Amino acid sequence: MNRTVAHEIVAMLAEAGVDKIFGIPGGGATANLVAAARDLGVEFVLTQHETAAVIMAGIYGQRRGTVGVAVSAIGPGVANLVNGVAHAYMDRLPVLVLADRYPERVNAVALRQRLDHIAMLAPVSKAQLTLHENTFRPTLRRAMRVALADRQGPVFIDFPNNVASMTVEAASAGEGPVRVAPPPLASEQTMAEAVTLLAKAQRPVILAGLGALQLKEGTLGQLAAQLRAPVFVSPKAKGAIAADDPWFAGIFMGGKLEQHILDKADRLLLVGYDPVELLPRPWHLKAPVVTVDVLPNVEEVFRAELEVTGHLPDSVHRLTRGLASVSSAWTADEVGAYRRMGREAIAVEVKGLSPDAVIQISRELAPRDTILTTDVGANKLLILLLWDVYAPNDYLMSNGLGTMGFAVPAAIAAKLAEPERPVLCLCGDSGFLMRVQELLTARRQNTPIVWVVFADQGHSLISVKQQLKGLQPYGTDYPAPDYASLAAAFGLRYGRARTPEEFRQVLAEALARADGEGTLIEANVDTSGYIRQFDAIREL
Repeated sequence: MNRTVAHEIVAMLAEAGVDKIFGIPGGGATANLVAAARDLGVEFVLTQHETAAVIMAGIYGQRRGTVGVAVSAIGPGVANLVNGVAHAYMDRLPVLVLADRYPERVNAVALRQRLDHIAMLAPVSKAQLTLHENTFRPTLRRAMRVALADRQGPVFIDFPNNVASMTVEAASAGEGPVRVAPPPLASEQTMAEAVTLLAKAQRPVILAGLGALQLKEGTLGQLAAQLRAPVFVSPKAKGAIAADDPWFAGIFMGGKLEQHILDKADRLLLVGYDPVELLPRPWHLKAPVVTVDVLPNVEEVFRAELEVTGHLPDSVHRLTRGLASVSSAWTADEVGAYRRMGREAIAVEVKGLSPDAVIQISRELAPRDTILTTDVGANKLLILLLWDVYAPNDYLMSNGLGTMGFAVPAAIAAKLAEPERPVLCLCGDSGFLMRVQELLTARRQNTPIVWVVFADQGHSLISVKQQLKGLQPYGTDYPAPDYASLAAAFGLRYGRARTPEEFRQVLAEALARADGEGTLIEANVDTSGYIRQFDAIREL
C-alpha cells in the first residue's frame, strides 16, 4: 500500500499519541500535512498567530505526555514562530515545529520570502532538521526523541514543499511509538552519601525546581516530612508540594522574603532545580548544596558538594526511605509562621480594588483543582505568593523565557487537554491584549474559560522600575479598550469590577457557568501598592 509522505508523517505522530496539531498552515507541505491529519482523524487547531500555536502545542503535548506539534508557512510564518519556540526552549516544552520550505532547487536561488529557517531557529531549539522523501521516518523519530529527552524542548523541522505529496510505501506495522528510555538509577554509594549529609543537617532546606513536577502528587511532601525540612519551590514548580502541606514554605525568587528561612539553613537540597529559572545574579546562599536531578550540574551556577544524578522519582523515593533518623531542628509551626509573615509583608491598603484582592478572592471561589494560567508583569509576583496550588502542573506560567502573551494560549491548551477541569486565566491587560485574537480560537474550539484581566491600562512593572530609577513614568500607558464590546465580539459574557465586592459577585457568576460558556472579567485594579509590595519581595 502506498501513501503520501504527509500521510505517513501524520500516522507516525498519531502512533506517538498526537491527536491535535496547532498552527497556521501555508500553501506548501503543511497544507498537505493538515489535509492528511483530517484523513487520519488527527484534529487541526487553527490559531491566530504562530507563537500562540507553539505555546498551545507545548502545553497540550506536555499535559498529554507526548510531543506537541505546530505548523507554519514559509518565511514570515517562521519569523512569527520565534518567540514561541524560544519559550518552548527555555521553559522546557517538547514541541515539533514543522514549516513549509521551497524545494531544494528553488530554495537555492529564490529571494522572495526565503529566510534561512535553520539559522534563525538554531539558537532557540534543541535540533534543526530537514525532511527528505528517503529519510523522513528516522528523521521524525529522531525529532521526537530529542524533543522528549531531558531537558525537554522544541525541535524545528524544515519541510520542503515537494516532499509532502510524494508517494512512498506505507510503513510496515511493528515500529511502535517513540519511547525515550528513562535515565539510569543513581548509584548506591552516592545515595548513601546524600542520606548521611542530609541526616546530619540541623537546618536543612529543600529547593524544588521544575523537574520536581514529574514527581507524583504527595512525593515531595513525604520527603519534606521525613527530613523535617521547609520546602521552597521555583515559580514554575508551584504545586510540586501542596500549598497546605505543613512543610511548604513558599516561592524561591532569590529575593528578600525567603532569607528569613534560608539564612538559617546549614544544608540545601536542590530537587530537580533547573538553573534557567534563577535570576541573573551570583549565587548568594552560603549553605552547602546537595543536588538531586536527572542531569549533572554542568552550568555551575551554583556549586554542589554532592550530586545525585539519575532517575529523579527513584532518587527521591530512596532518599525518603533512607532518612530514618534526622537531626533537623525545624518545626512545622516555624514554617507556618513564615508563610503568614510573607503574606503580611505584602498586604498594603489601597483605595480601590487591589490586585491582591483579585487573586485571593479568585483562589477562594475557584475549585481546588482549578488549572491557573498567568502572564508576565507586575501581577505575576503577587500571584506567585498568593495563589495556592495543590497538585503538580496545575499552575502554568512562563519563567525561563518570561514572555508576555503566554497566559491566553496556555489556558486554551490546558482546557483542550483536560476539558473536564476548570481553567482560570489571571492576566495583566498588556499580556492579554498581545494575544486577544486567540479568543477566537477559544470560541472555535468551544473552550469555556474564565478570563480575568487586571485592567490598569499600562505596563505597570516597567513604570514601577522607571520610578525606582528616579525616572518619570513614560511610554508605558495606553487607553483602555472597550472590554464589554470585545467580549461580545468573541462570544463571551462580560463582567466588570471596581471593588472587592463587585469582583466577588461577577467571578462567582462566571465560575457557576464556566462549564457552559466563557466570561471576560474586567478587574479595574488600583496599582498604587505595587512599589511597597515589590520592595518587600525582592529587588527589581
